Amino acid sequence: MPVPPIIFDPKFVPLVGGGYGLALLGAILLLAAGVWWAWASDGTRLEPKPAAWRALASAGWLCFVGGVLWQLVGYALIGVGTW
Repeated sequence: MPVPPIIFDPKFVPLVGGGYGLALLGAILLLAAGVWWAWASDGTRLEPKPAAWRALASAGWLCFVGGVLWQLVGYALIGVGTW
């Protein structure tokens, strides 16, 4: 099975791999926020969520969306996304 030539581009890791890592970090943060909320709540709470939970969930979304955008921009800068 041949390896795609994009892997050997020296710009691939910083432009695309960094975004992939950031998206993974965001997914892990969102998973941690979900586990925290499921463990600490029964789902019928009417009071606002704790500030630490909101910060964790917000950081997770920002990292995930930022990572996906980073990858898309990286692919465009490499020249893969020519549309």
